[in-house]
Amino acid sequence: MKPLVFALLAIGLTTWPPSLRADFPTLRLELLAEGQFSSPTGVTHAGDQSGRLFVVDQRGKIHIFVDGAVLPTPFLDLSASLVSERPGFDERGLLGLAFHPDYGSSGMAGEGRFYVYYSAPSPNAPGTAQNPVDHRSVIAEFQVSAYADMADPASERILLTFDQPQFNHDGGEIAFGPDGFLYVATGDGGSSNDNNAGHTGGSSARPTNGLGNSQDLTNLLGKILRVDPQGNNGAGGEYGIPPDNPFVGQGGGVQEEIFAFGLRNPWRFSFDDGPGGTGRLFCADVGQGQVEEINLIVSGGNYGWRKKEGEFFPSFSIDAPAPTGTVVDPIAQYAHTAVTIGNPALPQIGNSVTGGFVYRGSAIPDLQGKYIFADWSNSFGNPNGTLLGLEELTPNNFTLSVLDVEDGNPIGRYIPSLGEDEQGELYVATKTALAPSATDPATGLPSGQLFRIAAVPVPVDISVAPSKDNSIYSENASLSNGQGDWLFAGETARGDVRRALLAFDLSSIPAGSTITATNLDLTMDQTIAGASNQSLHRLTLDWGEGGSNASGQEGGGTSAQSGDATWSMAMFNTVSWNSLGGDFEASPSGTTSVDGNGSYNWTSVQMVADVQNWLDGVAPNFGWILVGAEGSGTSAKRFASNQHPTGANRPKLNVSYTPSVPAVPRRQVWERQFYAAGTYLDPNDNSDGDSTALLLEYGWDLDPTAADDAADRFTATIDSTGDAANLEFVRDPRATDLNYTLEVSTDLINWTPLVVSSAGGAPSGSGFVSEAPDQSNSELRRVVVLDPIVPSVRALAFYRLTVTRP
Repeated sequence: MKPLVFALLAIGLTTWPPSLRADFPTLRLELLAEGQFSSPTGVTHAGDQSGRLFVVDQRGKIHIFVDGAVLPTPFLDLSASLVSERPGFDERGLLGLAFHPDYGSSGMAGEGRFYVYYSAPSPNAPGTAQNPVDHRSVIAEFQVSAYADMADPASERILLTFDQPQFNHDGGEIAFGPDGFLYVATGDGGSSNDNNAGHTGGSSARPTNGLGNSQDLTNLLGKILRVDPQGNNGAGGEYGIPPDNPFVGQGGGVQEEIFAFGLRNPWRFSFDDGPGGTGRLFCADVGQGQVEEINLIVSGGNYGWRKKEGEFFPSFSIDAPAPTGTVVDPIAQYAHTAVTIGNPALPQIGNSVTGGFVYRGSAIPDLQGKYIFADWSNSFGNPNGTLLGLEELTPNNFTLSVLDVEDGNPIGRYIPSLGEDEQGELYVATKTALAPSATDPATGLPSGQLFRIAAVPVPVDISVAPSKDNSIYSENASLSNGQGDWLFAGETARGDVRRALLAFDLSSIPAGSTITATNLDLTMDQTIAGASNQSLHRLTLDWGEGGSNASGQEGGGTSAQSGDATWSMAMFNTVSWNSLGGDFEASPSGTTSVDGNGSYNWTSVQMVADVQNWLDGVAPNFGWILVGAEGSGTSAKRFASNQHPTGANRPKLNVSYTPSVPAVPRRQVWERQFYAAGTYLDPNDNSDGDSTALLLEYGWDLDPTAADDAADRFTATIDSTGDAANLEFVRDPRATDLNYTLEVSTDLINWTPLVVSSAGGAPSGSGFVSEAPDQSNSELRRVVVLDPIVPSVRALAFYRLTVTRP
């Protein structure tokens, strides 16, 4: 299934020719965490090479996801600073997080500093009927504490605040641009139509001719702001205003922090600032009742709201003042569910756009340079968000696609935000409940989830040239043709037999791939017989291609050189065949009738199985031997070899394969039998009360939620002679993240290793005797260890088994 692709009413373009259709790979969502947070409004990184993801929870906590788990203690908890939650649905809360570009740079001014956008109670609330105040938006700086995974809550420095008239349309995204300045998205203040009380020119009577907050340059609402968090020439002296901001020096009360305006509720923006990025600012703006849009934000740009919704003029602002300057139209837009608008009609996708990121990672090459975003849900009360994509096929012209997602799209969850890690890989943060603090109705846990976007492996077709080929001749055990232009197979008029050998290097096929089709192409250009069957048989002994090179027609071969295969030897003068004429399977892997000159193809289910077994290491890759119709008269055929001067005539093994999905780590498989994804697990936990630490429970494949008898997992006895200690322990070879070390000591201070097994590998050491599958669980291995005891040297010995996760 291909993604659904739509032409956009953008930049005046209404249709796309077939050659300019967006092409997105099929994607899958890898679950990383669930039940660890409620309403994830942002996912970002610190740029400090720590590998951590920071998940912003709307009701005030910033969580750290690292090493497959959400840490139990939040990085920062601002819950007490937030305005009280509104029942049912609320757009207020902790809405933005940005780390200073120098956060991880020692000695720099921005070291350890990060910034948040949150909704706080306002001292001016509730305001007046004409100028109501619901809450206050706060942009503040914090610093990390001495502990890298915990911020210092006492370090707050408030940069900028402004009151909001209603509970919705807060914006809330903050991010540093490539220029080092902090960009802030603000909504129009809420309600609807930007014409209620608290909106410029508006009132409770909802006039159609009001200017609205978004078009009012004396108002910070409905804008993208640009400030210097380390400057001091802004209001209050806690931030600076860059001198090249577009409205600096305008006077008349114009707010110089404004970078762009005319936005309704910009919900998530991002810079295309990864490797190869353009530096452009992509911003999603949530529409009113008809259209959702994506914009490219430029300095001084007016994006039309409230006069325009997308490219259209809504009736509720029909006589509003004309927008200042030239309105910048969106680069992409789509209609709400059940809304028909535009000519041609815009695609009906959802109800509230969620901005995303231009992909600049490396794991999914087919996404490179494409903008991935989402619709929050196609139904307000039913979680059903849709993942979307934009591709710029020609400069400034974009196509919109509903992405093909492995388990379906829409995905059955609200999509409040997307995220990006330091490598440019993308994440989708979702939730299943509407209210910010609501729990999942099925599990009772917090309703948020975190997914990583990954590609579904797609079939790959390759052609592989022989790594070696040769011909062997029955009439003389010393003949070969390793470097000749031709291969020979079949029986000559004199009754002599030729056989051709071919092998192929499969190292270009990723391990774990599934072979779906295989065929061998050979070009035959000389024969002394009519049609006859030529069969491929899998070779069971390695063989060689030496330096022999017959002259002329090459039909009689030439003297073998060192390493050449001959009728009697797999490698001349060193290794003999076990059977004259080669060691191979009696049953053919593939058979084709070869007649006159031309190209011939061998393909079969067994050839697919041969290649799969070679790739998986089930059988050694010695290639095939081509055997003609022998014993039934003349059947000899001449085929081009890999040394043939015409490249197009040389042998080719054509292979179709599907790369494997990366294996799920054993630890994750084990944990998710018992815990929600992303649950932090203390390796020393013993909550089931069986005196076996959780890390040992994992290493021994036990149930950490129930008391287990682990006495047989590590045992020690003295043999009947008293001369040796017999020890046994169990290990899990699937747990490649664990090391098992059995040690001995006479004083509990100094320890000497007897046996070590690292990263799932076989045990080794001075005391190792044997290992075999454990009788209670064949997936485990029971390791037997012997430690000789010399009473005069060691009157007492202590043994310990240490299981560690580096």
